[in-house]
Amino acid sequence: MESAHILDPAPRAFFFDVDGTLVSHKTKRVPPSTVEALEELRRRGCKVFVATGRSMSEFHFLPLQDLEFDGYVLVGGQEARDAQRNVVFADPIVGHDLEVLHEEFYARRRPILFYESVRMYINVVTDHVRQVEEEVSTPVPAIDEPDPEIPVLKAIVYEDSLREDDLMARLPGCKATRWHRGAYDIVPAHGGKVAGIKALLDHYGIPQEQTMAFGDGENDADMLRFVRMGVSMDNGDAEAKAAADYICGDIDEDGLARALEHFGLL
Repeated sequence: MESAHILDPAPRAFFFDVDGTLVSHKTKRVPPSTVEALEELRRRGCKVFVATGRSMSEFHFLPLQDLEFDGYVLVGGQEARDAQRNVVFADPIVGHDLEVLHEEFYARRRPILFYESVRMYINVVTDHVRQVEEEVSTPVPAIDEPDPEIPVLKAIVYEDSLREDDLMARLPGCKATRWHRGAYDIVPAHGGKVAGIKALLDHYGIPQEQTMAFGDGENDADMLRFVRMGVSMDNGDAEAKAAADYICGDIDEDGLARALEHFGLL
């Protein structure tokens, strides 16, 4: 058995992406080794957090019922909640950028999904939308209209990279991060998962140098660079791997648990 690569200081806060990191797209479940690993981290007094593009309202259909978390980085970092699911941080899209997104939403030239804290809705459903959501094991979102009184935390545009610049050039206060070859997130330029992570670290009084994160997508890259030890899944995108300090095995080959063993954390 290989000797452990001990981290000093030892991580106290662990952040895990969901799709492709905790939940396998192949089996549609969390590998048993991952469930055991996260339970052991919490038994050892560590804080275990989710860091996902999904909202709290989506957790009812995700196969995470066997896991307990100490907090949640949600909607791609635009919202953070504590262990009791109370909101401790929110960073919506505002001003000119929101006006442009509203115009594009109502024009229905392309499918756009809006995320609020407790609601998500789309302007039009196409075969492309259905395919993307099927590949990430998500129900097709409902068609609805924005409520001007409720903040929009994130938008998702369902298309490949060929037209990204057309829209993003009109959103100077936002940035795009891809989580699927056929869809990308739009969040404030200062936003992303790191913003939500910082909010939870402040909330729990944990320093940055005692953090570790696991991810697999382009939208995890900033998170993997920010934490003390960033780990990309072997099934991850090239951007995640380039940002990581360490690349572990595939999600379906117990990669996450093996990585924690590699660093002497289990």
